[in-house]
Amino acid sequence: MVKYELAKIKDRNIFMRPKDPSGIPFSQKLDMMISKIKERVEREVPDRGYFRSFAEDVDLNHNYYGRAASICVERDENIEGNALLLVSVLHPHMNMDASVMLTSGNRDAILKYMNKKDFKNEVINTINDLSESLKG
Repeated sequence: MVKYELAKIKDRNIFMRPKDPSGIPFSQKLDMMISKIKERVEREVPDRGYFRSFAEDVDLNHNYYGRAASICVERDENIEGNALLLVSVLHPHMNMDASVMLTSGNRDAILKYMNKKDFKNEVINTINDLSESLKG
């Protein structure tokens, strides 16, 4: 049986979101997502040539308007060996998202950016901003 949290009631539509059964705090989930994406950048982004885009995601709690957030690494189509680091937030009940590019560069530049002391806070602020942009 799935338990639901009431997220929003509006004009006879009820939007519900499943409760998180794991009980892991959002901050800890975000730490796990960031460490997974760092490992994948080290392993999957080559110095030159093609690589497949990849992402790691996390379900958002009731403090955010979005349903889920993800960090994505995509190949830069214009510069060989470069990648784009993106954060996106999925709309809670429509099939659309909002995303923003944090940085671009080669594997070492991406890892250096992700190893900054305030990277997690930057991701949280970006998720907040993207979540707010989806309300409109």
